[in-house]
Amino acid sequence: MNPREELLRRVRDALVVMPEDERLVTMPHTRHGRPDEPTTGDRTALADLFAERLRHHGAQVRNIIEQDIADTIGQVLAAHGAKSVVAPQGLPDTWLATWRADERNQVIDDSPFLPTGQLAAADAVVTSCAAAVADAGIIVLDGGMGQGRRAPTLAPACHVCVVRVDQIGATMPEVIDRLDHRRTITWFGGPSASAESEIDQPPGIRTARQLIVVIVD
Repeated sequence: MNPREELLRRVRDALVVMPEDERLVTMPHTRHGRPDEPTTGDRTALADLFAERLRHHGAQVRNIIEQDIADTIGQVLAAHGAKSVVAPQGLPDTWLATWRADERNQVIDDSPFLPTGQLAAADAVVTSCAAAVADAGIIVLDGGMGQGRRAPTLAPACHVCVVRVDQIGATMPEVIDRLDHRRTITWFGGPSASAESEIDQPPGIRTARQLIVVIVD
């Protein structure tokens, strides 16, 4: 089973447990009405499961605290040899501060008019995320602040994604309930893939060629 087939299998298996009507209509956001908020222990367990799934499917994972985001991203990009990085609109400036201190490094501000060739020439992209699924090891982007368009997350050879522990849901149905279905949703997971195989990916589901996930507690 290749990486694409494995990711599709995980999405399909997660959707099987959903009632048919919930697959077809926009589900209401009910976060404020949830009686049982996850405890610190629950969140830690979900983060551990999520990291385990990501590693199993070929991603690199770093577990850190808030204060270490800039230094960790700088270390990851340096280890990758990245000299040019795409920064989506809304990405906190502080996240790239350590890496940007080297004057040889270039931050490419993403825009809808940025040529595809320039995106493909970038060494890496750094993004936040909308949500993540622990039991499937899947990350969700919806084009919100710090996430950018789909193209910049596809073109560079390396994707560094920052995921906060409180963004990790246990299962696919739970995470789908959190999403704004008016947005363009992109699902992706750990397996590496070549540029050629990614071209054949179905719209909205893809795998990063090299995925480094920074989980922030």
